[in-house]
Amino acid sequence: MTTTALQPTKVRGRPAPCWPGTIAIPLAEFGKSLDDKDLDEWFEAFAERNSDMYEYEISGTGHLMIREPTGNPGDLYENQLAIALGNWTGEYGGISFGPTSRFVLPDGSRFGPDASWLRAERLGELTLPENKPFTHIVPDFIAEIKSPSNSNAELVNKINLFLEHGARLAWFIDAETRTAIKYRPNHEPEVLHDPEYIDGDDDVLPGFRFAVRERIFDLFTDIEHQEMQDAAGEQGSTD
Repeated sequence: MTTTALQPTKVRGRPAPCWPGTIAIPLAEFGKSLDDKDLDEWFEAFAERNSDMYEYEISGTGHLMIREPTGNPGDLYENQLAIALGNWTGEYGGISFGPTSRFVLPDGSRFGPDASWLRAERLGELTLPENKPFTHIVPDFIAEIKSPSNSNAELVNKINLFLEHGARLAWFIDAETRTAIKYRPNHEPEVLHDPEYIDGDDDVLPGFRFAVRERIFDLFTDIEHQEMQDAAGEQGSTD
C-alpha cells in the first residue's frame, strides 16, 4: 500500500491535515472520537497490531494519521539524538522520551516527537490515570528530524502545535539540506546552516550541546570512511 494524502474530510468543521505521504482517516470510521474515554487504549492496541507496517498519530481534527515507518537513515538519526539527550538527562535530571512516545495535547491530538524532554520539577505531572497508556502533558523540549516520509509543512505544523500548548524549545533537523532550525514561543525561528552543534539554551536544556554535524549530517560519511579504512587494513594484512 502506497501512502498518499487523501482529500480533506471535515470533522467538527475542520479539514483533515493533508501532508504528502500521509493518510488521514476520520476516527468516526472506526466508531471512535476524540471524546471517547477509551480512545487511548484503542489507539495503543491499534498501533501495536499494525506496528510492523506504519506509524500512527491522532490529529486534533479527529483523524488517524498514518504514514510509512521512518526506516533508515531516519531511525539511525533518531537513535543518535536519543542517546545524546538520554546521556545529558542522566547527568542533569528530568526525563527524556524517544520517538515511540505519544502525548495527549489539550486539543485532543496524540502526537509523538522524535525526541523530547520534561524537566524534573514537572515529573509529578507524569502520573498516568489508571489504565491510560498516554500522559496528558506537553514536554518542555521537542525535536523533529525530517525523513523521506515527512514534509516540512507537516513537521513545522507539529512543532507549532507543541509550542502553542506549552513547549519552550523545539528543533527541526534536516540532514538532506544540512540545516537545523530552533523554534521558541513568540520568537522568530533561528536557522543554522551546517552547524557543528545545536545548543539546548541555558533556560531550557542548560549545558546540552548536540553534535549534529558529526552525529547526523556526516554520520554516513564517517561510516563509509571507516569501512574504507577497515577494508584497506584487511587488504594490507593479506599482502
